[in-house]
Amino acid sequence: MHKIFRVVIDTNHIVSAILSARGASSKLIDWITREKDYFRLLLSEPIWDEYNTVADWLIPDSKQIEKKRIMKTLHAQSEWIIPNLQLEVCIDRSDNRFLECAVAGKADYLVTKNIRHFPQKQYRNVKIVRIKKFLDVLEKMEKEQARHEARNT
Repeated sequence: MHKIFRVVIDTNHIVSAILSARGASSKLIDWITREKDYFRLLLSEPIWDEYNTVADWLIPDSKQIEKKRIMKTLHAQSEWIIPNLQLEVCIDRSDNRFLECAVAGKADYLVTKNIRHFPQKQYRNVKIVRIKKFLDVLEKMEKEQARHEARNT
């Protein structure tokens, strides 16, 4: 059995996935719905509120069905975290809510487009990465899992 990563995803990737079905952000959402679990999305109420507020603001009427589909998937397939700490370490104050969820939820990764908003590439045990790096980790893990299964059949 492979490790199931614990992951917080920044709002910019959720909005990008809704707007385009062909980008890396959409690919990340597809990983959530796979039959085999490779990562568990961690959410908190402040993150959920930001996802909805920003999506309501940026998503055009033509993408409302996709928005509802993705938001429903995220809500249903996530582990909800109640952060028990308050951080003030990020340049963009709202990014602290993502880091709080990641730390409280013992996340392995926080995936964002805005790495420069965070204090470093790792905060406590949370790796702060761009989407390409995280997708590479998932693809490598999937290949290793397939090799392992092939050896055991």
